[in-house]
Amino acid sequence: MLRVLITGPPGVGKTTLIKRVVDHARSVGVSVYGFITTEVREGGSRVGFKIVDVSSGREAWLAHVSLFKGGPMVGKYNVNLRAMEDVGIPAIRASRPGSLLVVDEIGKMELMHEGFLRALEEVVDNVHFLGTIYMAYRSNERLLAFVNRYGFKVIELTKVNRDQVFAQLSRVLGSELSKRQ
Repeated sequence: MLRVLITGPPGVGKTTLIKRVVDHARSVGVSVYGFITTEVREGGSRVGFKIVDVSSGREAWLAHVSLFKGGPMVGKYNVNLRAMEDVGIPAIRASRPGSLLVVDEIGKMELMHEGFLRALEEVVDNVHFLGTIYMAYRSNERLLAFVNRYGFKVIELTKVNRDQVFAQLSRVLGSELSKRQ
């Protein structure tokens, strides 16, 4: 089973890589579940993030600079925990054995929801798992234990290696598919 987490600095192409792998997986007949987190800009400035279910297209605001006041915050962003309940966790739980589960990302905002990591643990043994993870994940004991317990390979993405990482993930998916034949 594929168990890979991509880390790296903001803007290096983690979400773009995930989207490329999703497109490739679908092109070779793999069912894909999970979610992608996209940044939202207004007038050239980032104002927040939306979470998008890759299977249904359903989306919700995960965080915003001015919406959801009074709730938890990460940096300048107010986090909308309902987005995990309404979109993120259902997208994870929708995954089927042998499918590809993508989780972009396992980060501070997502981890604020108590049920997020539990939902991942419920399905991880039965799916191919590709996610992104924030660089300081080692400082979160519960998250580090999750990464180690399930044997994830963590790859640091750079502008230099991103095409090679895509090729490597595509090959691994292809070899996993051939095992199902």
